[in-house]
Amino acid sequence: MNKKGIFESLIYLDKDYISAKHEEISGFSPITSITKTEGLNAGVRIPLLSAGASSIESKTYAISTNAMLSNLIEDLSLIDEFSKFNHAIGQKSKIAWISGSLSVAKVKLSQTKQTYTLIGEPKKSDTPVTEHLAEERFFKINGTGNVNFALITSPDYFFSGIDSFQSLLGTVVHQVDIPVRALIRVFSSKSAFDEWIATPLVIIESDC
Repeated sequence: MNKKGIFESLIYLDKDYISAKHEEISGFSPITSITKTEGLNAGVRIPLLSAGASSIESKTYAISTNAMLSNLIEDLSLIDEFSKFNHAIGQKSKIAWISGSLSVAKVKLSQTKQTYTLIGEPKKSDTPVTEHLAEERFFKINGTGNVNFALITSPDYFFSGIDSFQSLLGTVVHQVDIPVRALIRVFSSKSAFDEWIATPLVIIESDC
């Protein structure tokens, strides 16, 4: 994958993954501080099931995550393409490249209730009533070879406000169809629509 023009085409970058991968490959350890925070009031202690405190690790790097990606892109390019023949439910998650079209999907969950009058004339309440339970929007990639991926994304990792496409779908935004090249982590899980559940690590807009 060519470094030139990659940042103009960058859609999504998992900064935690890139920084950890850069640390692994370069062998350079950043300045790290660990802060312990109390999670309970001073006068209240629950000795069982809860330690009452947590630790937060902060790291300081000398270069940006964009520079890290530029340094890593040749190594990342060596990662295999996703193959539906080499991944199945029950297997360990897999990091792989895919090509396809990035879009936004919307799922509505509803249930229909109906009562029946067994004796006498039918009542108005016998008419079926559909109750809207929930609605969810999510990004997905329709990959080559009829393999699709439902993405679990973080708003902070998107570039150029692309994350707002989710909330604008159906009002301002009518259709999202972006050709992409993506490095994803595919889990041993599928959606109700036979899509692999995955978290994107790098998404780059590509030529068709």
